Amino acid sequence: MPDDVTPADLRRLLDLQEQDTAITVLETRRSTLPEARELAELNDSLAEMEADLAIATKQADEIRREQSRLEDEIKLTEDKIGKEEQRMFSGTVANPKELSALQAEVESLKRRRGGHEDSLLEVMVSAESATETAQRLTTERDETRTRANELNAAVEKLTGDIDAELDQHRAERDSIAPEIPAGVIDLYDRLREQKHGIGAAALVAGTCEGCHTKLPNKEVERLKAAGGLQRCDNCRRILVVG
Repeated sequence: MPDDVTPADLRRLLDLQEQDTAITVLETRRSTLPEARELAELNDSLAEMEADLAIATKQADEIRREQSRLEDEIKLTEDKIGKEEQRMFSGTVANPKELSALQAEVESLKRRRGGHEDSLLEVMVSAESATETAQRLTTERDETRTRANELNAAVEKLTGDIDAELDQHRAERDSIAPEIPAGVIDLYDRLREQKHGIGAAALVAGTCEGCHTKLPNKEVERLKAAGGLQRCDNCRRILVVG
């Protein structure tokens, strides 16, 4: 146990503990901000929404391409029907067999056109549904992004304020530590690691503020008479006797 520890050293040790406790509280608050947790969840949701939107957009594009293809097919088939019907009714084809074949070709083209038109109706319904899905996902994505941006600004403000407080407490700690004997600091730091951040505690009204144990009156009197660096018999923290 370090020797030649003065009451002033011990008072400064309590000041050091106060700064360390404040630093721990602030660091914990910074790492557990509800806003930061919500922001992380929103960013995860945004990533999923972006992926879903990319898929929906790709599907909508593919459906539109299929719609365009069918429309082109129908147009080409209609043009061909028009040409064949013009030949049929122009009087240029007089051979009955050739006319019959021409009529059969026109009927076949009309059936093909009908099939394309049925397919086109189905595709148009799918296109409308795909567009609505993409629009819905876009709206949800944009709303979530807006909320995420708001939360990001809030988190930056909160962490900035906490960092400013941390800087103050760390600076104060750095100014206090050199005033305390190195041996006392070493013991205090070891105890802080073992005792959940509390290495030194005051004795107030006979009670250790580190473990909240009430000491017998005789023990309190002994500690006061002994002076120097003392430790709580119960929790073994450095006990600063006022």
